Amino acid sequence: MIQKMNTTPNEISEEILQFCGEIDPTTKPVFLEFFQVDGYISGECYGNVEKHIEKNGGDVQYGWIIWEDPKLLLEAEFHAVWVNKKGEYIDVTPKVDKENRVLFLPDSKRELNGKLIDNIRKALADNADVRTRIKVGKKKFEIRNKYYEGNPIIQIPEFELRNLDSYLKTVYFEEINKDKLNGKVKIYVNEPCPCGSGKKYKRCCIN
Repeated sequence: MIQKMNTTPNEISEEILQFCGEIDPTTKPVFLEFFQVDGYISGECYGNVEKHIEKNGGDVQYGWIIWEDPKLLLEAEFHAVWVNKKGEYIDVTPKVDKENRVLFLPDSKRELNGKLIDNIRKALADNADVRTRIKVGKKKFEIRNKYYEGNPIIQIPEFELRNLDSYLKTVYFEEINKDKLNGKVKIYVNEPCPCGSGKKYKRCCIN
């Protein structure tokens, strides 16, 4: 249930090209190898690129890292990379999952404006897991935005994390019941009926 498996795509598929075109139709996604720099921190791409420009010159390019859970979900995360004097894009920010390359979509218009930017998500399948991940992702952004004070390291209170976990379970229960009622998921005769009556399925909506 709800296991996040987003990773760098192995190739640029038609689905990914269509997704990128919906974000910015004027640019194309490119694979970037990670360039290791001592002292740079994962999750702080804006600060990392700013430091790198101060030391080496160049410029910043804003855009999106494209993550994929094959056949389930595409997700775009706003990101910044360094542009060297040759105009090449260089990713200097280490990734939490130790990815050694990313798929990067330059954004021709959007720039950092001092506010958090939510991920863009696109479902590739219609099931309870995917729908829950999208809803929980949006909820998580709302919580992060609530406590954001300009510092990339956001301190979220413990009660908010507990509430988020409860929200995940509630949403998944609602979404899996939708799939059961629509015949997408098997319902066992002795489990609670997904209609919410409180009766066992065999005593309620089985017929």
